[in-house]
Amino acid sequence: MFRWLAEFRKPPPNVKGFRSAMSKVITPRRTAAVLAVVAATTLMGTANASASLISQDGMRIAAYQNSLKSSTEEGAADALRDFDALTHDKQVKFLNYAEDPENLKALLEEVADVPETANPAPVHQLVNLKGGDVQIASDSEAAFTADAGDASGISAAGKLHAGWWDTTYTVRQKIFGITITKLSVWVNYHTNGSKIDRVDHADCGKRNFNGAVSIGHGVPKAQLASGNAIGQVVWEGSIIYKGFGVEIDKRQQVVANAYGFKSGYLKNI
Repeated sequence: MFRWLAEFRKPPPNVKGFRSAMSKVITPRRTAAVLAVVAATTLMGTANASASLISQDGMRIAAYQNSLKSSTEEGAADALRDFDALTHDKQVKFLNYAEDPENLKALLEEVADVPETANPAPVHQLVNLKGGDVQIASDSEAAFTADAGDASGISAAGKLHAGWWDTTYTVRQKIFGITITKLSVWVNYHTNGSKIDRVDHADCGKRNFNGAVSIGHGVPKAQLASGNAIGQVVWEGSIIYKGFGVEIDKRQQVVANAYGFKSGYLKNI
């Protein structure tokens, strides 16, 4: 009987092999399950991070659109229309460029002086940054209004007539072709038919659709010097980026003669 019990207690010959086989089957299954959980967790984390970024970008885009909608500045509706026409990725890139302090400083640092010319003519200069995504343009404009009784203005031969000039020098910063900041200074003066005999006033104007930039200005000044009409204004720029502020003051100047625009600049002071 004891022998029978001993025989009864012995494991069947194939039990060890069976357990080994089961272990080989279970172990890969457990490993695969663990890996699946890890992969799912990773994917969920990545998805959550991507969703968070998309949500943040969406909020930034919406905030910028709302700022343009509520703006009373001239050109806001055009800027909104052009911004809405950009793809989502370009809208995000637009906002990144607008908030980049290097691009913000470039508006006040990359503008080349417009040299004086013997024969005044409209000026257009362009500086490309970030592969052309960001541009800084400078332009001039001169409008003549003849005195009453002298409607000829400037003849084809270049003879000067009496009248009033408004001559302007403008600097713009564009991102994807959309003007986000524009600074202008102009001078109003009179010619008597041969030379400037009176400088009336200077004035300035700005357009700013960049929430990271605050721009103020001093009192525009006008003067007659060396036969030229000169208009000047000091811009007081403040750039806020990630909680840090940078103050940049610039003087913008336009110089004009009896025939219109002569030169202009935007310089550090």
